[in-house]
Amino acid sequence: MKRLVAALFVLGSALPCLAAEQGMSKGAFLKESQNVLAPLQFVKFCMNYASECERSSPEARLPAHDVALAALQEVNASVNQAISPVKKSTNPLLARWTISPSSGDCNDYAITKRHLLLSKGWPASALRLAVVFAPAGGHLVLIARLQDGDYVLDNLVPEVRDWRGSSYQWVSMESGEDPRFWVSIAKQDQRDFAELGNR
Repeated sequence: MKRLVAALFVLGSALPCLAAEQGMSKGAFLKESQNVLAPLQFVKFCMNYASECERSSPEARLPAHDVALAALQEVNASVNQAISPVKKSTNPLLARWTISPSSGDCNDYAITKRHLLLSKGWPASALRLAVVFAPAGGHLVLIARLQDGDYVLDNLVPEVRDWRGSSYQWVSMESGEDPRFWVSIAKQDQRDFAELGNR
């Protein structure tokens, strides 16, 4: 519990990202667990960008799988190239998540990718900001939920990858029911990793 609280608290700061293992594979979905408090900086983000935290219209639909993967690759690559990495203030009163800045931290990369995909008509329930924990500290990534599993868009990894291809500890993410609320992520089944390693 202390680790979870620590990871959620430090999200407002610019935290280093770890390069995760790469490799795409069809896989399972991250499992939602209990309701948790949203990160403080996310709450501030929703105050500054209210439309980004609304449920999608009923017309919002996922593209076909191959088209969706291509769009994820394009958005991940373009945003990673467009934003220059910079360490931002860790002061909760000064920290701010910004869409499409010229320079920013992992939070800015993740919300910009989500913003671009929402603008293409993707449903909010398929685009979830997620807190992960690594030896270097807390980190924010974007999870895209496709028909066959959850995929990670990360600012230090050029390829979009299956979530099980990451070495991160999964902490929490936006709820699929309502993007304003957050849920903890259930501990993954180690059999999933054994299966992935045998491929």
